[in-house]
Amino acid sequence: MEVTLIGRFSIGAAGRLLLFFALGQAGLALGQAPSVETVRPLAVQPGQTTRLVFTGKNLTKAASLWTSFPSSVVPVAFDLAKGNRAAFDLTVPLDVSVQIGAVRLASTKGIGSFRLLMVDDLPNLAEVSGNVSLKRAQFVAGPVAVDGTGNGTQLDWFEFEANKNESISFEVIANRLGSNFDPAAKLYDESGRLLASFGDSPGIAPDLQFRHRFDKSGRFFVRLRDMAYAGGRGSFFRLRIGDFPIVSGVFPQGNKRGVVNPFYPISEQSLPPALVAPEGDGYWLNFKLQNAVGSAYRRLAVSGESNAYETEPNDQQNKATAVTLPVAINGRFERTNDRDWYAIELTKGDRVRFIGATRSLGSPCDLMLRVIDTAGNTLAEPEITGDSDGEVSAEAKADGVHYLEVRELAEQAGKHLVYRITAERVQSGFTLTVAEHAFTAKAGQPVSIKVIANRTKYNGPIRLQATGGANVLKLEDGVIAKGKKETTLKITLPADAKPGTLFAFSIRGTGENGIKALATQTNESLLKQFRLMTPFPPWLKTQLHAIAVE
Repeated sequence: MEVTLIGRFSIGAAGRLLLFFALGQAGLALGQAPSVETVRPLAVQPGQTTRLVFTGKNLTKAASLWTSFPSSVVPVAFDLAKGNRAAFDLTVPLDVSVQIGAVRLASTKGIGSFRLLMVDDLPNLAEVSGNVSLKRAQFVAGPVAVDGTGNGTQLDWFEFEANKNESISFEVIANRLGSNFDPAAKLYDESGRLLASFGDSPGIAPDLQFRHRFDKSGRFFVRLRDMAYAGGRGSFFRLRIGDFPIVSGVFPQGNKRGVVNPFYPISEQSLPPALVAPEGDGYWLNFKLQNAVGSAYRRLAVSGESNAYETEPNDQQNKATAVTLPVAINGRFERTNDRDWYAIELTKGDRVRFIGATRSLGSPCDLMLRVIDTAGNTLAEPEITGDSDGEVSAEAKADGVHYLEVRELAEQAGKHLVYRITAERVQSGFTLTVAEHAFTAKAGQPVSIKVIANRTKYNGPIRLQATGGANVLKLEDGVIAKGKKETTLKITLPADAKPGTLFAFSIRGTGENGIKALATQTNESLLKQFRLMTPFPPWLKTQLHAIAVE
């Protein structure tokens, strides 16, 4: 990842998707780090300058704002002197995709938590207070996106106009922005007659999305309620209203980096496939209806493996789809009790690993994987856990064709139940981990980062380097010695770094055999927080930050 530092402001590169809202993180600062309670609006628009206003504590010396998407940042000076408020004007290039990203506020005292933020091509509108009944509903003229706050047992009413036979799309984004608001929506006509009710939507639950066709012209109402009756600053939502398509998935869910491929939206609306060559470690696809305003958005996995696709019928072992490792397998469960079989030629002693991706990419299914040997014996099945999309490893006991059986754990079926499985031989090499993801030091002083190596049939030295925007950072003790499991890497900030300057980087290790690995962070409190909300995006685990403090 490339990061450009402009004065005190860091601009993150495209494709780095930060999809979490971590609270109560320890070790990020010197005790007076920024603590953000709210940020408004909840989205920025491509091609526009948006003023982001943060409220919270210790914001007096807010100095820089980091974003996970391309942007330019300018502080609003009159707000920087207020201890409970900070504001920045954020300009996003026109070609940035609609997505869920994040921002991170840094001050001369330390660095705050990540806050989820949307990039949206619908204009922003703030909810007005008092819209608690049909008669007091807030009128909105679409296409628009309304940022609102859940008030526990109170209801949020919005009024809008529709023409006869007009179809209008609605989406409520809350959980995906780190909110505890669990939305339920109802549509009413102007007489108060209930037209339709909506709840959790597959792949984005507990958030929701729907499209409704109105059989007459007039004024209508959408009512939002929090199913959990929560309230306060942690209960907020973004209501999108417009003519955007409702997309419940995309197939395939990923692609080999830099290779052009068609991606087919799963939607009731007629949409052409997107023909793109994804780059980076993650990619956002956008879909639009012709001559409409507003986009649907889906996240893709991007990797170094080529795609393989299930070939139906492959629901029996003798009809298995043959694949060659390494590969990314793409399939879906379209029928009840569907089974997908894949055949892999292995040599005795080969160790293989299969890693699934479903909910982490917005697909509402759970994988059950089973590896079977040439004699029909089960070699491995995974334990069922709540923090994994399915992973299993096995070792071949003999030469010959082995099989991977894939099924949906709850026997669900549907076009939107898509999956992606990375399949590879386990080679000699290593993985690297660090316990934290953010560090503070004064200018010219080092930060200490303990880097731990998990070796697999490799005992040689591992040379470490900081990559991304870390070309100005000086490294010491950058080698994990032969046979050793760890080292404490020291990274010194530039002597002329101004307090509040943020440096974004990753740590890469290289072995004598040319194998490379990026260090992933293992902060348990952060990972646990994520499991309660949205899946932890794997590419984020390699993102580290250092901040210069007073």
